[in-house]
Amino acid sequence: MENLIKILTDPISNRIIQQIRKNQKMTVSEILAVTPDIPRATVYRRIERMTSAGVIEIVETHKVRGQAEHTYSVKNIYITAKDSGENGMEIMTASFVQMFHLCSEYFKSENADVERDKLFILNYAIRLSDHDFSEMLKEILAVVDRYQGKNIPKDANTRNLYLMSLPAGGDTNEP
Repeated sequence: MENLIKILTDPISNRIIQQIRKNQKMTVSEILAVTPDIPRATVYRRIERMTSAGVIEIVETHKVRGQAEHTYSVKNIYITAKDSGENGMEIMTASFVQMFHLCSEYFKSENADVERDKLFILNYAIRLSDHDFSEMLKEILAVVDRYQGKNIPKDANTRNLYLMSLPAGGDTNEP
């Protein structure tokens, strides 16, 4: 769990994870092509850590000029039906620890300015069918992916955007 928390609190690892998620699977060469500002050695180190922690996995291996080239996919940071027990709780805890750590560091800073930095938290209780909710999530991810694919200008600021879905509790349609 400690490795997972370190990975989830690392902005570079998060960028790599999001690129792999967006593309479903990627090689290191492909990751380097879409993140030219991250040094090659850093990408390799992060990939090794994430593979060891079980966040990503090797899904294919090909020989390229006599060397093994691995293709990676995201494995274990999204909670799925199989993660409804302790593993799911570990993933959620690691995510909350990451958010707490980032907020704590932010508010310790003397130049923290929530208006300038566009810091906010929103909670919408939305009542939709499972199908409509899934469609909405696809649309949200498509918007994030579109912006994540833009060229990064020199004046760009890195921001974390969290989207979380939890049962509202007290819903009359609960099983």
